[in-house]
Amino acid sequence: MVKNLCFIKFIIAYLLEYRLQLTRFILVGLITDGVYFLVFYLFYTVIQLDYKIASSIAYVVTVSGHFLLHRVFTFSAATQRVTLNVLKYLFMLAINYLIMLSIVYCIVSILGQSPYIALVLSNCVTPFVSFFAMKYFVFIGDYKLVKGLGITHTVD
Repeated sequence: MVKNLCFIKFIIAYLLEYRLQLTRFILVGLITDGVYFLVFYLFYTVIQLDYKIASSIAYVVTVSGHFLLHRVFTFSAATQRVTLNVLKYLFMLAINYLIMLSIVYCIVSILGQSPYIALVLSNCVTPFVSFFAMKYFVFIGDYKLVKGLGITHTVD
């Protein structure tokens, strides 16, 4: 019971300490979701491109905006080397993709549930992964050792 209370206190303290960054993270997520649907609508409904092309264009626009907004607005990393940020961001996207595929596979193939349930669940999990990956890996600010990977770098 005491360990549970300590963990809850830790979570509350973390949320309070990083509330501005978390708020910005959520705001960027909402904005990029809106941009995704707007761009998709524009290319699919207005310009009447194939839905695969429209969704691909929307994805590229959204991912680019997501990266730039988080880099500048959420994590204040505009002075960091963009090349290193991009590479780590792409790695994070690949991890999130694998997480999504794993969740979809487990929910649909193992549990026999709807893929929509799987997508909703994966959309609840991957933002948490994204926040911590961006905060402690993609946009890490000062000299750090990323344990387990053996990567060291500094901000230029």
